[in-house]
Amino acid sequence: MANPLASLSNLQQRVIVAVLGIALFMGMLFSGTEATIGLFAIILALSLYEFYSLSPFKTPLGWKLLGLLTGLLIFLVLILNSMSGIAVPSRILFFIPPFLFIPLVFSKSAQPFQMIGWLVLGWFYLITPWVCMLLIPIELEYSPQVFLGLFGLLWMADSGAYFAGKNFGKTKLLPRVSPKKSWEGLGGGLLASLILAYILGEYQIGFTQNQWLVLAVSTTIFGTLGDLAESALKRSLDLKDSGTILPGHGGILDRFDGLFIAAPVNLLIVTFLF
Repeated sequence: MANPLASLSNLQQRVIVAVLGIALFMGMLFSGTEATIGLFAIILALSLYEFYSLSPFKTPLGWKLLGLLTGLLIFLVLILNSMSGIAVPSRILFFIPPFLFIPLVFSKSAQPFQMIGWLVLGWFYLITPWVCMLLIPIELEYSPQVFLGLFGLLWMADSGAYFAGKNFGKTKLLPRVSPKKSWEGLGGGLLASLILAYILGEYQIGFTQNQWLVLAVSTTIFGTLGDLAESALKRSLDLKDSGTILPGHGGILDRFDGLFIAAPVNLLIVTFLF
């Protein structure tokens, strides 16, 4: 089936997908806690499958599904145990080693332990940020506006960096890892996220204005590091994009890479500093 966006420019594809994605996010976030957990679980599942498809160890479909389903189990146990009034026996996670090592015995792969390492890496890399992103508003009280604000900081930093870098970028940030990123782009991303943080603070959404400004700085800096980390991963695998599911953006990992380091750091800031 032909891609209906194929005839459009990269920027046009990027804008259309972003608008549709934001509309979907808003619809799910404003539908309540359960819908939000479901949305994050779907994105996590797609992310895990995409990550496992990047494996240099020729991971069979069965192993990908094993890693994906086990990852979703870990995600749900961690989230449900963090929500008041809901308790799931954490000992259920003790069943994970048999899930991995029993199939390993019968695997025909020449690199079974490397495949297990890649599966486990996917859990640490991808489950942690989505759990942290959910726990930040849970530390306060469920609020779709807070979720949108947190994602908005990421998106504004990314968009500001994209346009500033495209038009003014001259000083390379880390060319060995990502040749297109520049210090000018980083500055543009920081400015864009600070503007949004100021607006969020003015309307007293979840945090004070100073707290939103701190989160804007943290999100921009550590979101950029998350982006660079994913670029390093792709470079090590000789890939341009992690996937093609999002026209104009690449794969799921490409779209949410800033979250992977920024979300855990922001949770630490909210928990211990605010």
